[in-house]
Formats: sequence, C-alpha cells, structure tokens
Amino acid sequence: MFVLVAPLLAAAGCAKAHASAQPSLPLETPLPPPRVVSVPIESEPIAPAVPPIEAPGPRPTPSAPRAAAPRPERTEPPPPAPAASNQPAVSPATPPPVEEPALTLQTTANAGQVEQRIRGLLANAGRDLGRIDYRALGKDAQTQYDIAKRFTEQADEALKNKNLVFAEQLADKAAALAAQLLKR
Repeated sequence: MFVLVAPLLAAAGCAKAHASAQPSLPLETPLPPPRVVSVPIESEPIAPAVPPIEAPGPRPTPSAPRAAAPRPERTEPPPPAPAASNQPAVSPATPPPVEEPALTLQTTANAGQVEQRIRGLLANAGRDLGRIDYRALGKDAQTQYDIAKRFTEQADEALKNKNLVFAEQLADKAAALAAQLLKR
C-alpha cells in the first residue's frame, strides 16, 4: 500500500508548480559615484609618435627657405689596371642568389611509414588506371581518368618536395577515382 501512496503524494506535490512570490517593484539602480576633479599638471606637451595625417590638397609653401645640408664628397674607385694577358677583364659582380629548398613541416613522427603508404596508394592507382581501356570510357569517365592521372603526377611531385600531407591527399584521391573507374 505504501508503494502506491508514495508516488501519488509526490505527484500531487509537483502538480501545483506556481511561483508563490509576487514580483515587487523594479529594482532601483544606484547613482553613479561623484566625479573626482583633479588639477591638471603643467608640463610640456608630448609629441605624437606618428605624424598626423593631413587632408589631401595643396600644401602650403614654407615661408623660410631650408638650409642646404652639406653633401659628402663622392669618391670613385680607381679604374682597374690593364691585364697583361689576353683574357678579358671580368667585372666584379655579385654572385646570383642561391635558392634554398623550402623547408617543409613534418607532421608525423615517422615520415618513412607515411611515404611508404603514399607510394602504395600511388601503385594501386597506377595499377587500376593501367587496367582501364581509355577508349571504351565515356566522356565523363575519360575526364575522371585524366584527373586521376594528374593527381598521381602531382602526388609524385609533392613526394619529391617532401610535402607528405599534400602527397597523401592527392594519392588517396587518385586511388579512389581509379577504383571507381575500374568498377564501371
């Protein structure tokens, strides 16, 4: 009997869920604190670090001419001495800048495993594309075949540049396209 009465009492208590407190008057906001007026300290004005931007238009002419700054004297290098042999004189030139290969960001701890996986994907894509008769494909399928070929070429280039993330994405796409074309 107690098992039946307890849920009924609990349900009766929850059946009347009304707010018992009536809202009172709205809350009053406090007044702001009084302002503190201080006496300004007299000092030299600070010059701005950036000159102010002037509006475009004609500039006023300066009233006083500027004094010319002394220019340093130019000294020219002495002419090269004539060579005693028949070899032409080579002018000293700066060597062309040496292009350093771009540094790549390694995102995995074992790049060898990633490179093997990419080469496996490329091998699968190449094998699948080799099994497909290009002439028997429709126009859309030929376009997909060409895209898959380009993906494999770009993945090879990315591997040479050690861009493993991009190479893996391209190889994965090439393998997926080749597998779909093989099923047709």
